[in-house]
Amino acid sequence: MRKIFITIIGLLTIVGLIAPTQASAIDHGRRVTMLMKEYSSNTDFQLINLGRIGLSIVKAAMRQSADKDTRELLDLMRDVKQVSIASYEDCEASVKRDFESRLSKVLKKEFLLVEAKDGNDKVQIFAVPTDDGGDIKNLIINAPGSGALICVSGLIKTGDVAGFLETHSK
Repeated sequence: MRKIFITIIGLLTIVGLIAPTQASAIDHGRRVTMLMKEYSSNTDFQLINLGRIGLSIVKAAMRQSADKDTRELLDLMRDVKQVSIASYEDCEASVKRDFESRLSKVLKKEFLLVEAKDGNDKVQIFAVPTDDGGDIKNLIINAPGSGALICVSGLIKTGDVAGFLETHSK
């Protein structure tokens, strides 16, 4: 499943199907992060928010790795400014439904890059393009069946991603 997923993203990026669409003035990444913070006060809603300092520490630890893949991943993350990770799998059913409903209103289908399904499990990856449509300014990974959500804010260069995927999908 992982290899298929990587190949699909690679092909979409290489072929240029991440079309230069007009990005909305609304910062969808910020809206998702604010929604996650709002729900973090609920019991069993867990939120990890890594800002610049937290990411600097993680990146420094990753630099210590001699692993080539880790170093290449660091290159892709060089302009990432914030990563927020939420786990709401253990929340009450009503909280889950409410959160997922509000999240779906923020995550417009126009930004859906890939949706992968494996049985009842589904993973959606949303990519919010920069104003010129050439790169990605927010990457949001939603796995509603697992009750997990990741929001990556900052510049992600599609050319770098295409190169990374091309070398790792072989």
